[in-house]
Amino acid sequence: MGDFAPPKEGKDLPANSSDAYTELPLRGFGALTVRATVLEHGRTRYVIRAPHAKGTVVVIPETPYGGPVTPRTVRVQFGDGIDNVGWYTHRVDEPVIRNVRVHGFSDSITPRTVSRRDYFLSSHAVGLRDNGVTRRIPDGARALTEAIVVAVVRAWNRRSDRADLLLAAARHAASQNLAYEQRKIEKLQSELCTVRSDRAAARRRINQVSGLVRRRQLPVQQASSETVQLPFVDRDGTPMGVLNVRETKVNTLPGRVVYSVEGGRVRGTFTVGPDIYDRSQPIPRGIYISYGRPTDSYWFRDCDQEPVVNGVQLSGGWSHGGRSGDITLTSPSSLPAQIRLGPTRSTSAPYATMRRASAALRALALHYLARPDQEALRIAAGKHSAASSRAAAREELNRLRQREATLTSALRRHRTCERQYRDLLAPRSVQPLAPVVELRPRRDGLRSAA
Repeated sequence: MGDFAPPKEGKDLPANSSDAYTELPLRGFGALTVRATVLEHGRTRYVIRAPHAKGTVVVIPETPYGGPVTPRTVRVQFGDGIDNVGWYTHRVDEPVIRNVRVHGFSDSITPRTVSRRDYFLSSHAVGLRDNGVTRRIPDGARALTEAIVVAVVRAWNRRSDRADLLLAAARHAASQNLAYEQRKIEKLQSELCTVRSDRAAARRRINQVSGLVRRRQLPVQQASSETVQLPFVDRDGTPMGVLNVRETKVNTLPGRVVYSVEGGRVRGTFTVGPDIYDRSQPIPRGIYISYGRPTDSYWFRDCDQEPVVNGVQLSGGWSHGGRSGDITLTSPSSLPAQIRLGPTRSTSAPYATMRRASAALRALALHYLARPDQEALRIAAGKHSAASSRAAAREELNRLRQREATLTSALRRHRTCERQYRDLLAPRSVQPLAPVVELRPRRDGLRSAA
């Protein structure tokens, strides 16, 4: 964002003020004769004459949304006029260069450094025939067009009234740019509010995990040798048989109970415990059931002793995150049932097998949820994952701090632009605008939460 020069005597340069004819050098193409006229909104018309070239171009300071208050770049319009025209409609006095009628606009050009090495004649600048057909500007005409654009823009950049032209363009676009800045400010404020709320939640989660680590572990019941019979039903309530369920391990994998199951065409091992993906709270909720006995205490999807349902060996697991009160004998209706094809490949089990496996999973989940020591098991699972949960929360807190700093800096920048645009729209009798100071994000080190 550049400094904002005050207008001379509070007025823009008068429109239609003209300069005398000027001759500009065209390296490799002779000389270019131009006559400049100042138009409305900071635009400058150049009537050009050169060997194999004649017509009109207009230099327009660019005022894009989100750009600097004072324009830094310009574009060149081929042809006269300040009104928009259709893509296939000729402008008045479009330049004819080597018998090619050049139509459209250049890309953005930085006047201070412009040269023919810059690529500013893209698809927005074409040759337009009288029948409305466009074509790429041929190489010979393109080279001369580039030389003319460079010469005109350099001459424009040397104008004594350049600052007034930029100010006129900025004033013309101030109303729309002010509305854009206000929309950006509103959006940034909303996002900043959300980030600050999430940051407070992350800090609260760190404190909760630290408190869980210090919390006394409630007693957990030992594995019972008694076999329990669990009726299980299809999603429509149709009975599927009885599961004979026996506990083989309790809390060996923290928070989990390993069940040996047989009956109703189901045979094998299932491991039931809190959801492994729930990191929103220090004591995990929900349910996760593994097909088999997990071989790792942190990753419960790799299992041995996988069960067989309807003669099909199943793998994987069922995650029901964050809640468990909506589990019944008939709901959820369809649960995962995968057949392992290789170390990293699997496929869905047959439909009938999936329905029977789903019924067994629902019955086992309800059996686990009925345990009197269920909360003690969840606390054990939370203590086991406390270190990784706290590390994840600290990482999230640092990310949110950085995001808050970025948003705060952007908000200051857009508020500064909003104030400058308001000043541009104020009556001309007000005091001159103060210089705009570019605000950069702070680079202070962000400390982790204790």
